[in-house]
Amino acid sequence: MGIQVKEIMDKNPIIVDQDQTIFSLREIIILRQAECVLVTDSDKKIVGIMTTSHLATIGDVDIDDKISSVMEKKFKKVNANMSVREAAAMLSASDLEALPVIDNNNNLVGVVTYKDIVKDLVEDREDEMLSPESAVIYLAMTKDPEQEEYWLQKVNNKGYRAAITQVGATAEKLPIKLREATIVAAIARSVIREDSREKFSVSNAVRDIYSQCYMINPGLGGGFKVAIVRGEGRIAVAAFGRCGHALSNGNEQIFMGSNII
Repeated sequence: MGIQVKEIMDKNPIIVDQDQTIFSLREIIILRQAECVLVTDSDKKIVGIMTTSHLATIGDVDIDDKISSVMEKKFKKVNANMSVREAAAMLSASDLEALPVIDNNNNLVGVVTYKDIVKDLVEDREDEMLSPESAVIYLAMTKDPEQEEYWLQKVNNKGYRAAITQVGATAEKLPIKLREATIVAAIARSVIREDSREKFSVSNAVRDIYSQCYMINPGLGGGFKVAIVRGEGRIAVAAFGRCGHALSNGNEQIFMGSNII
């Protein structure tokens, strides 16, 4: 099953009561540098969540309002025994940067964020099989040079070839920019040859990504970090970033496509 959520989750999340005021929430954010806050009711059952994008908006809310008026009430829960890969899939589908973690008795036991997942990925676990599909997700989700270099080296040691690029475009130009930038980066890093068949394989993988992006965010452009990994007769491409016009405030999502090469 691989690494489980309970191995990487934050076991001591910041928890507040839904009847507390925005004023008290602001104090918590300042004192504890909160990036995620879980909200419970009088029975200690989780009823809401606030992630970075929500917390950034409370400056415009009356300080006497209750937290229940601004919290996100629709969210999924991750089971502590799920695999990290399953949790990553739930996160990318939820439009949130974090999700609460429960045990088999539906008790709150922690919270898992994108940072928890990416942080764990940089730990060397020899018992884990590294496929092109998992490697490309790890690469796309890295957010600092050390993590990026670690995964590039790990991919190379596995015998795979990899490249990374950045893409940002409007809705009209996004499919073309994604394809062009990915193919150019793949050729530049010798992931593929200057060959029409190999470029077509990359193009098909990118098409899968754009289809997913369009299905979730139709008519919107975006800004993404794109990773390409080739190995075992196939190529995988992943794009991690934000869709929409207000990119700085949007939620990060990951999309992946693959094809035989």
